[in-house]
Amino acid sequence: MIVHLWGLCVIPVLKVGYLVPGTIVKRLPHYDSFAVLLTGTEVVARLPERYANRKSLLGQSIVAAVFKFDEDRMILSQRSPQFYRRILELALAPLINEVKVKRAASVENGGFVKISIQSLNGIDPVKESIPYLKDARMYTDSTITLVQHSDDIRQYIANALAPAPASKITKVIYSSNLREATVRVDPQYYGLFVGKGGVNVATAAKLLDIRILIKKAD
Repeated sequence: MIVHLWGLCVIPVLKVGYLVPGTIVKRLPHYDSFAVLLTGTEVVARLPERYANRKSLLGQSIVAAVFKFDEDRMILSQRSPQFYRRILELALAPLINEVKVKRAASVENGGFVKISIQSLNGIDPVKESIPYLKDARMYTDSTITLVQHSDDIRQYIANALAPAPASKITKVIYSSNLREATVRVDPQYYGLFVGKGGVNVATAAKLLDIRILIKKAD
């Protein structure tokens, strides 16, 4: 269980990206936030409601990532890329010598996150990681899609558009100068590649930090 590792997270100096456990002790309606007492400390941080991934109740134990510091007040998040990346790193601790978590991305109100992972020894990192994904899902309601990292940018783009099938991509045109890719796909699968409201392609683009255009193949 991941929870056995939380004791390692409380350290004297907390930085952006660190995971912290805590307890919700008060609702702060003027700030649209919850006050969270960090476990093992006297530090009280804020968790804005828009950064919480579940309905939170007073007295509830939570885990969140340090998102930023606002006038010396620690702000937490359960929707930041750092949060998603850290919970997956903990879940994949048994594969520490086989799989590396590279990057995470989500879009606001998208409901899911893409996380790229890299093989360190030639294994299929997605296949090997899936059995451990349930541990990360204990801490988020967002749908997690694992993406295999590749040094081949065109292959990486195709991977990042999962769960749309890479086999339905007919061509990937990438411009390094523009940091833009045009991906031509089977017309019958166009909607799957774009995603509801454009969320799938938007999240993939954010993961790779490029612009991605989905076009129907002729």
